[in-house]
Amino acid sequence: MVGPRRYDERVASLDDVYLYFRAYDKTSFTVFAAGADAPGEQEIAEFEAQAGFALPADFRSFTMSWLGGLYMEVREEHWPRAQRHDVGPFWSFLYAIKVFGIAGDIPEWLDIRVQHEELAQPGLVPFLQREGDPAKYCFTPDGRIVHWHSDEPDSPQAIGKDFPTLLMHEIAELEERMRRKQEAL
Repeated sequence: MVGPRRYDERVASLDDVYLYFRAYDKTSFTVFAAGADAPGEQEIAEFEAQAGFALPADFRSFTMSWLGGLYMEVREEHWPRAQRHDVGPFWSFLYAIKVFGIAGDIPEWLDIRVQHEELAQPGLVPFLQREGDPAKYCFTPDGRIVHWHSDEPDSPQAIGKDFPTLLMHEIAELEERMRRKQEAL
């Protein structure tokens, strides 16, 4: 398996992301993505007009690829889902990541258009979120990535990474959380 751990300290490219998903551990993770339903330039341009700014080129390319609208979760047999009233450390509820997309039949919880409308923060487009975490990674009009938190909505934190590097970092973090969860079981 090609693992993302080596990307924690360096910049990743979209090629690195595609290579990872061609060889990811299918016994540990379930992945859903746009596949053949990926959007084209017109759908991206329509959303950009709605958002009021252009998305970064690497994210546009990813969104129009077979991986656009990505949902990656640890399989339930490796990470039993929390039941109502379960308690635990925050990380222990973060069993998946979502990269919002624009595919034709994409569910609302993964649709970047719906997420942008629900966030309702001028100058921010949410594009990535950990399942179970209300915070979202967002693009700004100048192409920077910020981490937006609902408890401080007017003070998003700058990240200093580009989209592929952040995605590979979040995948590495998900793999690490899965390892910790399995040790705790």
